Amino acid sequence: MKLAVVSLNSIWEDKQANLEEVERIVQTLNQKVEYVIFPEMSLTGFSVSNLALAEDFENSNSIRAIQKLAKENQMNIVFGLMISSGDKKYNSCIAVNNKGEIAGNYEKVHLFSYSGEDSLITGGTQLKSIDWEGGWGLSICFDLRFPELYQELSKENLILLNIANWPKTRVTHWRTLLNARAIENQSFMIGVNRTGVDGNGLEYEESSCVFSPKGEKTEPFEISEKVKIFDLNLEEAMEYRKNFPIKKDRRNSIYREFYS
Repeated sequence: MKLAVVSLNSIWEDKQANLEEVERIVQTLNQKVEYVIFPEMSLTGFSVSNLALAEDFENSNSIRAIQKLAKENQMNIVFGLMISSGDKKYNSCIAVNNKGEIAGNYEKVHLFSYSGEDSLITGGTQLKSIDWEGGWGLSICFDLRFPELYQELSKENLILLNIANWPKTRVTHWRTLLNARAIENQSFMIGVNRTGVDGNGLEYEESSCVFSPKGEKTEPFEISEKVKIFDLNLEEAMEYRKNFPIKKDRRNSIYREFYS
């Protein structure tokens, strides 16, 4: 399975400029990969206070543009966008398949109260898996600190994905948590982070990466300034789970008592 992770330097609140860059990158990847993944709030940066950036999910120009791009290039695309539904706004991870159809939409469950995200955005209430090859479990940025989410997602998915705007000041946490989620769930853990400096003055370090089900950092076979291309062998995850079946030792009935 060939996929590209894009460490996009999202231009602050400029959807058109970011969309043009997304289109350029996807077109350069044509026929090289099956999947391409962009960071959280790909077209705006993490500007949760500007609620005017939200787009109605059923009538979104940005989603339509990505659908057209995916169909024309026969590529599966994952990207982040603030969407609206009625009077509520959500920080979403949207997956579009290579036919230009929406394969899934995940609304961020764990909101980053430290930044005030929880006072502006509505938290999602459902986990989301995509039935792409191997099964994909979706998550966004701050979700990474909550391992329970990934235990549930990994029941049916060999690939766990987190798209983020994770600042350089805490990038050691980012890499460590991605590694931990891979190890404890025996899944490929893909983290896609932005780069550059955002409109709040936060700096981001190029840190997009993939960890194997054994917790080993997977090396890309091709690297450019913004893009890393990986070739994942899903049989590795299936074989490892079979040979080292730690999930069968989980005691879910006791865990439920802890959280009741």
